[in-house]
Amino acid sequence: MSSLPSTTALYTTYLLPFSARELLHCCQQLPGSALIYSGTSGQQQAARPCWAVLAYAPTRVLSASNDHQWRQLKQALEADQIKAASANPATPDNEGFISGWMGYFSYAAGCWTVAGIHPSDNRSTQSQPPHPLAEFHYYPHSLLLDFAEDTVTLRSPRPCTKTECSTILEQLNQARARCITNSNTTDTTDTYQWQPQWDASEYQQAFNQVQNYIVSGDVYQVNLTMPFRCHEDLTAISPAKLLEHFDAPFSCYFRGQSLTLFSVSPERFVKIHQQHMVTSPIKGTSPRGKTASEDLANRQWLADSKKNQAENLMIVDLLRNDLGRSAVTGSVQVEKLFDIESHANVHHMVSTIRAEIKPEISPLEAVLNAFPGGSITGAPKKRAMEIIRELEPDSRGLYCGSFGYFSDQGVADFNILIRSVVATPSGAECWAGGGVVKDSTAAGEYDELFSKVQQLLDTIS
Repeated sequence: MSSLPSTTALYTTYLLPFSARELLHCCQQLPGSALIYSGTSGQQQAARPCWAVLAYAPTRVLSASNDHQWRQLKQALEADQIKAASANPATPDNEGFISGWMGYFSYAAGCWTVAGIHPSDNRSTQSQPPHPLAEFHYYPHSLLLDFAEDTVTLRSPRPCTKTECSTILEQLNQARARCITNSNTTDTTDTYQWQPQWDASEYQQAFNQVQNYIVSGDVYQVNLTMPFRCHEDLTAISPAKLLEHFDAPFSCYFRGQSLTLFSVSPERFVKIHQQHMVTSPIKGTSPRGKTASEDLANRQWLADSKKNQAENLMIVDLLRNDLGRSAVTGSVQVEKLFDIESHANVHHMVSTIRAEIKPEISPLEAVLNAFPGGSITGAPKKRAMEIIRELEPDSRGLYCGSFGYFSDQGVADFNILIRSVVATPSGAECWAGGGVVKDSTAAGEYDELFSKVQQLLDTIS
């Protein structure tokens, strides 16, 4: 190591001789890598320094594609949370992930637990098999990438041995060398052809059916979505360009056993720390303007939009109910309502809800009690999910699921997997959607799909 270890009551740190930006650009070369990227866009306060947490070489892997594996995965995560809670002191809220489990719950896991749609009931027309319900990797330590200082710090809940330190340095140097070799031999001018699953008329048909359900009183809102697909293998590309361009606050990258996930999500699903949880649903979108004045006008239009406020409030009420399943009676509070956040491609309307978790409810149980996020289903949730299943062209897979972590230090934090690309060797998919209510228009909603993902598709190309 380039510096002597620094030990606190919580963990040990080692300053490594690497550049944060350099490791970001070669993280895809590390085995089983997982990364969360803080970003600064959408922040109401003055821009804070951007950071990322990178972990790799997991020592355990949990994956579930059927009910037996799902039960095993939940039991293992629960057992580790109990063990970690007794062995490790809780970190301050801002420390986040040092060691523990990182991974995802797919939207299909929510279909099963909420709407009773079994994972074996797959109607995907794709040639590739359906993605797992969930996959989590255990990482015994992690790297903090500080982009303001361009430093890399190894953080571990216990001191590392000389052998472990040597192995870490060797792995990082090898990843850096592979990046240099690839950059000298790879043509980076390639572009990928993405095709939407529906054209405007096909979207109109599904939209009309949603409207019929709304008029008949089945639902108030349905989040109607569709995939964009390409046939290229994107599994080995670096996530750095995408992460840096969007600078989104809940971005992530994950190299799973059968897929690679890229996400520049602007939305938190739920964060849990010391029996307190917070969720920040997004509902309401307007495009960024081409000029400063147009951009300001679009932002103000969204802030003043009664339609978007009504949609947002509908989802706030839904999530108050979802959090209430795990919360101490009377503790669910709406902290912020109708905030406007600005991101690289769109403006969003965001609200924030907090609650105190019942003592007998574990972090895993609290996450699953609210899963999937109400902002990407509709209301009422169960009926909206049944309609989504009926009308959408394929199973969503990871889209509208959630990526995050259960740390050994007592923090859980999960995003909503929107603005995401899921890649396998046979191709990649990127979904887009929006909430349809009674006064929505098919043309407006269809255009919004492209506003949300076109920059993402252009950037990852």
